[in-house]
Amino acid sequence: MSLEDTLRNTLDLAVYAPSGDNSQPWAFSIEGGVLYMFNKPESDPTLYNFKQRGSYVAHGAVVENVVLLMAEAGYEAHVTLFPGVAHCTAKISFVAAQPRPTPLVPMLTKRVTNRKPYTPTPLLHTHTNQLATVGKTMHGASFCIIEDSARIQKLGKILSLNEQLLMQNRSLHDFLFSIIRWTRDEELKNPGLYISTMELPLPVRFLFKYAIRFWGVVRILNYIGFPYVISSQTASLYGMSGAIGVITVDAEDDEHFIAAGRVLQRVWLTATSLGISVQPVTAIPYLAQRVRAGEADAFSKQQQDSIRVAEEAIRDIVQLHDSAHVAMILRMGYGEQPTAQSVKMSPHFSDTKI
Repeated sequence: MSLEDTLRNTLDLAVYAPSGDNSQPWAFSIEGGVLYMFNKPESDPTLYNFKQRGSYVAHGAVVENVVLLMAEAGYEAHVTLFPGVAHCTAKISFVAAQPRPTPLVPMLTKRVTNRKPYTPTPLLHTHTNQLATVGKTMHGASFCIIEDSARIQKLGKILSLNEQLLMQNRSLHDFLFSIIRWTRDEELKNPGLYISTMELPLPVRFLFKYAIRFWGVVRILNYIGFPYVISSQTASLYGMSGAIGVITVDAEDDEHFIAAGRVLQRVWLTATSLGISVQPVTAIPYLAQRVRAGEADAFSKQQQDSIRVAEEAIRDIVQLHDSAHVAMILRMGYGEQPTAQSVKMSPHFSDTKI
């Protein structure tokens, strides 16, 4: 099989990577046996995706998949980030080498976001040690695990601010409901956040579809404290996690967020192999980036202040040094299999000429 054919086969699996609300913001080009990956900013226009950093994390996960898959196929990958082509995030060239099989590759199609409740059982030490080993520093991104139940519960309460904001801020609310796909057929035509992956009880799903999706209804519910009820329930859900995983970066720049995505994918695939469920819960740190940059006009002053306070509390609990920043937070634990898995589209090839 030619290198180009191997690459095309690889991409069929490499796109099994996490992305914000399943936006899949990537496209590819193959030129002379070299793989180019491009960002699609229009795929994820949410307020959370500040400076496309959420998309860059997703691209890092795809890069890691390519590296793992091509190593198994007998190629060593050489990654160059942001090679100077418009919207191109990575240029990957390959050199023939001895095949290096890995137990992570079979996990690619099994890795899934699981929003169900987890048992409040701490992760086994053998599992945390293995996760810590694969999550060691990579190109300026690192992974740590919080196991103390008191710190987990504090983090759960802080992170649940996002659910409160979703019901108090119209921009966030309207975007959420614009990306929800109510049937599998809808998702197959236009991938997004498939309602079954949200793991909502049937009565809540009914309310979501026929009441909460309408901002006028939510405004009325705000008067009776509905956002705080949602936030409290989410805080309890997060607080029962077996652990909280945190990926940090040494600097808030594009390259470091791609590195964070590579660490994320390694950790998540390993967790999947160990039977550990994972749910990313990083909304607040990304909103905080926007607030700190002064690009948060969509939020009231009170909302911006709440986000600032929440970010400082997260930094304190995670014990970050001044130059470190949160790139991803993962709710982790043992639990039932999720009800559904998001659809991954076939690789899209860009018309961009290199």
